Amino acid sequence: MNSVRNSVLVMLLALSLASCVVSDYTRKLQVEIMKPAVINIPQNTNSVAIVNLNSHNRIPLAFQYFDGLNLKIDSTIKYKALSDTCVDALEGFLKKDGYFKEVVNYHDSLADLFTGTIMNPEEMFQKTKTDVCIFLDLFKFDVAAPYGLGDVVTNEVALSWIIAIKTDSLSYLYNQMDTLIYDAFDFPMNIGGYKKLYLIVNNSSNYLGRFLGSKIVPTWLPVERLYYKSNNQKMLLAEKYALTNDWLKAAEIWNVQTKNKNARIAAKACYNMALACEMEGKPDVAIDWLVRSHECIIPNGEGHKANCQRYVAVLAQRKKEIEKLEKQVRNN
Repeated sequence: MNSVRNSVLVMLLALSLASCVVSDYTRKLQVEIMKPAVINIPQNTNSVAIVNLNSHNRIPLAFQYFDGLNLKIDSTIKYKALSDTCVDALEGFLKKDGYFKEVVNYHDSLADLFTGTIMNPEEMFQKTKTDVCIFLDLFKFDVAAPYGLGDVVTNEVALSWIIAIKTDSLSYLYNQMDTLIYDAFDFPMNIGGYKKLYLIVNNSSNYLGRFLGSKIVPTWLPVERLYYKSNNQKMLLAEKYALTNDWLKAAEIWNVQTKNKNARIAAKACYNMALACEMEGKPDVAIDWLVRSHECIIPNGEGHKANCQRYVAVLAQRKKEIEKLEKQVRNN
């Protein structure tokens, strides 16, 4: 009986070891990559005007929100002030970025150049002497606190921006529709009630203005990427370099390990080489490394193959983004 029991234990141990597949060793790493703008703005555009049209020719709306099941009005919160905060945030983002030499925020002082909802860009360009005009046309918040302002609060936002370029006969409409979620941990312990509501709407206004800025000019944004860990000493050293963004030194080690006789280590190293190549701006080479990693024969390697396929899809999209960036990035 003991021999049979021992045999069963050995089999269970073997199955346990086999289940420890390559994909179990993935970790997430946050890196920054440059994302292209949504709209291609010509290289010779150096100045931009920002105009707040939200309050022009419109009846001022009282700020309403749901506190539990009750619809309430806060007369101290004004849509005019919130929309101005939004365009101020866009102005600050564009000035800090430095993509344009001149950024002028007119707020709503140029509203007289508009008749109803008809825009006259030619007159606007003459008036502002700028190459690009950005108009905040619609600005609306729907704030709801289902369990009261002391708990989770949602803000369903609806904004519309019009972007006109002097050398382009078309104007572009960009709609921002999103649900921003805030919970109790987003605020100091002593903040509640109306003060919390004020912080929520102002934070939302600032965020939405900066967010549009990231769609107008190429912007560095944080993204997550997978990489493979290993207890192999060389792989641990490469990981140390990668975590400090020293991709070339990491790649030197990973490149050697891609020839490791241990198929698991080789597969991990090939995958990590793809990450290093992406960080060095070589998506095609990165895809080649993923193909090699995918072809490594590993027991129970379905999860790893799926990781490779997903990363190939990400890199295919990244190639398109790089093509757009080549037309947008300026050599200042």
